[in-house]
Amino acid sequence: MALSPLVWADRLAIPQVPQRYVVRAGDTLWGIANYFFRDPWRWPGIWNRNLQIRDPDLIYPGDVIVLRYIHGAPYLVDEGPARAMVGRSRNTVVLRPKVGSRPLVGAIPTLAPNVIGPFLQRPLALSRRAFHRLGYVAGAVHRHTFLSPLSRFYARHLGAHPDKVYEIYRRGPALRTKDGGFLAYETKYVGQAKLVRPGRLPELEVISSIREVEAGDRLVPWRHEAPVPYYYPRAPRKRIEGHVVAATHDNLNLGTYAVVAIDVGKNAGMRRGYVLRIYSRPRPFYDPVNHETLRGRKQPLGLLMIFRIFSRVSYGVIMQAHREIHIGDSVATPQD
Repeated sequence: MALSPLVWADRLAIPQVPQRYVVRAGDTLWGIANYFFRDPWRWPGIWNRNLQIRDPDLIYPGDVIVLRYIHGAPYLVDEGPARAMVGRSRNTVVLRPKVGSRPLVGAIPTLAPNVIGPFLQRPLALSRRAFHRLGYVAGAVHRHTFLSPLSRFYARHLGAHPDKVYEIYRRGPALRTKDGGFLAYETKYVGQAKLVRPGRLPELEVISSIREVEAGDRLVPWRHEAPVPYYYPRAPRKRIEGHVVAATHDNLNLGTYAVVAIDVGKNAGMRRGYVLRIYSRPRPFYDPVNHETLRGRKQPLGLLMIFRIFSRVSYGVIMQAHREIHIGDSVATPQD
């Protein structure tokens, strides 16, 4: 159903936003959409990709973004590289990142690289079967209980053709549903090792580690991934509901740019780039007139964007937080 102009106008971030601005290295797709609109997850509906620019799916530093209207509905247009200007119009602005970031030569990312970069390949959420099928650290080559960089160890269950580089993980707590059902083992990243001597009892050397390597730690073949993939924020087409089940750090109160795990994954149709709204648990309160305890409504707390998916678990970064977010809060497809 088409939205009325008044509804669309209400979704502008402010009543009078600048009509255009020039993209700079350090800007982000989310930041651009959030600057103009209250609902940045409506990206597909408010973004008009100009087919004449070099790549219709990407935005580059130097491109000019223009706010236009069709029948009162605002949308964004990328007009391509900016032409030389004698002076800058008062209606042209340059967005600046709200978190530290490094200059980018290529297209601008959805998020600043330092927000989710450290979490792209860690942690893992593995089923019991997948975890127990992994190769593992069997023991140190020399007399060491704990292993650090340059230490060597024997490994087992790497298969007939071991990989050259492995990431080392340690089993963490089990992720569970709200009712206590098992979802997956959350494995903690330990470090990286390289194969130095194949054979019946392969020998590996620790390349790097963020904690000491122990016997029993699991080995996952290393696969190179782009440092910061491009995610296009969008709401799921169907209703998805779940709960925050874990956080990647120990803070009880979670805010913007915190990374959390939810109990919904690929099996439920989750995709990278999906945006979910976060809701508080209904709070009970006492009515002193009727002398009864009532249960309040769920209250919206912020927005979560999914960037990593497993069968029954997904990881997302909190993009907006109006209030503190806690483990146990619910997530769902944003509604109009």
